[in-house]
Amino acid sequence: MIKLNSFVLKIFGFALIILLLLAFPVSAEYYQSGLIDFIQSNHQITVPIFSPTAEISLRAEKDTVLIAAGAENLKLEAGKEYYITQGEINLQQPELKSGWGVQIMASSTAENASQFKNQVEIDFEEQIIVKEEEGLFKVLAGAFNERGQAEAFQQELQQAGYNGWIREIKIKNQDSDPQQKVENQQVQPYNQEVGEGLNFYNDAGEKIRAAHVFKIRGQFKVEDRKMQGEFQFGPIGNSVLFSYKTNLEEMTAYLLQSSFNAGAPVEALKAQSILYRTSLLYQLEVQGARLENFNKLAFGRLSPVFKEAVAATSGQVLTRDKEFYYNSDFSLKEINSPRAGIVPLAQADYNFQEIIEYYYDRAEIAELTELIDSELKFTARINRGLNFKEIRQKSWAGPRVITVVDYDLSVDELNLKPVLAQGVVPGREDLGDIIRDHSALAGVNGGYFHYSGRPLGLLYLDGTLVSEPLYQRTALLIAQDKELSFAQVDWEGELLITDLSRSFKINGVNRSVHADEAVVFNSYYGARMPALSKGYYDLVIRSGKILGTETEPGAETPIPPDGFVVRVGSERRDLIYLTPELKNQRVKINNKFSPDLEEKNIIYAVGGGPRLLKNGEIKITGKQEKFQPDILNGRAPRTALGLTADNHLLMLTIDGRQEKLSIGMSLEETAEILRELGAVEAMNLDGGASARMVIRGFTMNRPSADRLISNGVIVNRED
Repeated sequence: MIKLNSFVLKIFGFALIILLLLAFPVSAEYYQSGLIDFIQSNHQITVPIFSPTAEISLRAEKDTVLIAAGAENLKLEAGKEYYITQGEINLQQPELKSGWGVQIMASSTAENASQFKNQVEIDFEEQIIVKEEEGLFKVLAGAFNERGQAEAFQQELQQAGYNGWIREIKIKNQDSDPQQKVENQQVQPYNQEVGEGLNFYNDAGEKIRAAHVFKIRGQFKVEDRKMQGEFQFGPIGNSVLFSYKTNLEEMTAYLLQSSFNAGAPVEALKAQSILYRTSLLYQLEVQGARLENFNKLAFGRLSPVFKEAVAATSGQVLTRDKEFYYNSDFSLKEINSPRAGIVPLAQADYNFQEIIEYYYDRAEIAELTELIDSELKFTARINRGLNFKEIRQKSWAGPRVITVVDYDLSVDELNLKPVLAQGVVPGREDLGDIIRDHSALAGVNGGYFHYSGRPLGLLYLDGTLVSEPLYQRTALLIAQDKELSFAQVDWEGELLITDLSRSFKINGVNRSVHADEAVVFNSYYGARMPALSKGYYDLVIRSGKILGTETEPGAETPIPPDGFVVRVGSERRDLIYLTPELKNQRVKINNKFSPDLEEKNIIYAVGGGPRLLKNGEIKITGKQEKFQPDILNGRAPRTALGLTADNHLLMLTIDGRQEKLSIGMSLEETAEILRELGAVEAMNLDGGASARMVIRGFTMNRPSADRLISNGVIVNRED
C-alpha cells in the first residue's frame, strides 16, 4: 500500500514528471500572524482584568457560581471570601490599624443591610462593608487613614442622598513590612507542576475544588472591584490569570458602550461599530488573541442597544486596496474616541455608509467572511493535457489547502473513467493501490459507499450497471466520445421473461435483499452469491436463459460469468409462484434510466452529489437529493469535480479537520472555489476521510485520516 505524504516524497515523485516550481504572488494579505493566532483560538479573545498574580481573592455576592469541568456548579456563599491559587494558601489575618469611615445605615437584619450595601456599591467604588456590632448590622463606607479624607467622602455621600456620620474603624495597615507581606502571600507547590491547574479555597483555608480552569458567574468583587458576568481564572506560569473571555462582536459592543450613551443615533452606532471592529483587528494582529489594556471596560453589563447596533453590521470592516484600512489610515490602529461629527451626521439623516464615506477616503465596507488571502503554492505538469496545482488560502474561518488536477478533455491520448476497488462490489482498497493497479496517471476518490465496500449510488462500468442510483443523486456521465456531463439520474429495473410475456420489478443491483425485493447480482459482485436465507430463491441466468432455481438455505450460488443471478425475497410472491415454469425461459434485464444512458451513449457513470454549479451559478441540490446533515452542513474535507467552459475537467480535493493546516470547506465554499477556478458545472463526491488525490502513486493532499475506499475516478493514457 503506497501512502507517501511528505513534501520530500512529493518533490521526488514529481522529479519523474518534470516538476515546475513557480513563484506566485499572494492575491491579498489580510491575515498576519496575530490574526491567525486569534482565528485558531476559535475567534475567542482573552482580556486580562489584572496582571497575573500568585493568588487571587474574591468576595462572593449575588448569585455567584463556581464552574469547573467535571464537577457540579457550586453556589458560593454571599459575603464570604474565597481564594484561587496554583498552590496552597497560608491565611493570616492582616495587620490592622485605626482609620476612618462613614456609617450610613444600621439594621436589625443582615438581609436589609446587604441590600443597602449593594445599592451603594453601584454608585461608589470605595470599600463598602457590613459589620455586625451590638446586635445590629451596620453599613460602613470608605476606609481612610486621615479623618479629613473621610469628611470629604461624607460630602460625596450626602450629595448622592446617603446621610451618615464619621466614625473610627479598623483598616489594613499598608505600612507593614513589605517583605513580610510577600512571605505571607508566597505560594507553596501543591503536588503539581507549575502551570498545570488551580485550587479553590474557602475563607477557612479548605480546598473545595481543583481544576485546570475555573469560571465564576454572577456578581462578585476582586481587589475591591465589582464584577458581573462570567469570568475565567486560569494558570499562567506559576501565577493565576484573571480574564474575561469574549469575541470580536461582543468586544465591539463593549467599546461602543464605553463611548456612547444608549440614546445615541443608531446610524452613528453602526458606523462606529465598523470602525471599532477594524481597529480591534489591528490589536489582534499585533497582540494575538490576548488583548491587554482593555480591563477598564465594564464586562458583564452590556446594553441591548449596543448589541443590536453591532449585530446590524456583524462582520463588517473597512478595507482599501485589498488591505485593512488601518494600513492606509494609522488612526485606526488605536482605539480612539468617536469623531465629534459622527452623531451630528447621523442626526442629519446620514446613514452609516455615508458617515464612513464622509470621513474615510476610498474606503470599502467588506465582510470578514469574504476576505481571503490566496496563494498558488506550486504547479506541475503531469502529462500533456494534465496539470497539477496546490492553492493555500487564509480565511476568516481558518486556513484552507486546495489541490487541483486540471485535465484538458481535448487531449486524445488521455482517458477518464470510474473504477471499482479490487474489481468487485464487496471490497475496499487504498486509492494509491487503485491508481497503481490501473497504471493511472492521477485520480481522486469517487462516490459514497457502505462500510462493506458496496457503492451507495450509481456505478456504471463499460455499459454494465454495478450499483443502482440512490435518491436521483447527481452523477458524472462519460460518453463513448469522451464527452462529460453531470445529471441527476433515476432508474427502474425489470426482469423480462420474453416467452411468457411477463415482466417483474427489479429493486436493485449487487446489494442486500429485503423480503419484498428482487435484486440482480452480476459478475461485479464476484464469483459467488452471499449465503441464501430461508424462504429466499436464486434464479440463475446464463446466456439469456434461466438455468434453474436455488432454494437451499446457506447456499452460495455461483454467478455465471456470462450471466447473472436474481435473488428473490421471501415476500415476492409474484416471482416465487412462477418458479416451476421458469426453467429454460428466455429472459433479459431492462434498465430504464432517466436521462436515457443508452441514448446518450454513456459507457461510464459514477454517482456522488449534491450538485454544486449549474450554468455558472451556485446550485446546491442537497435537500432534493436527500443528503444527511453531516454532508450538507459545516466545513469538511471535500472532493469535487468541475467542468469549465473551455472543456477542461477540474478534479479537486480540499483538506479539512486539521485546524492549523486546513479546516475544510462547506458545500457553498466548494462551489465558489470551483467557480473561481473557471468551472461552470460542478458536483460533489464523497469527502471526509475519503477525500484524497493521488498522482503517479503519490498522495498530493493531506487526508484527515486513513481510509480504504470503494471506487475512484482516474485518468490514464489511451490503451
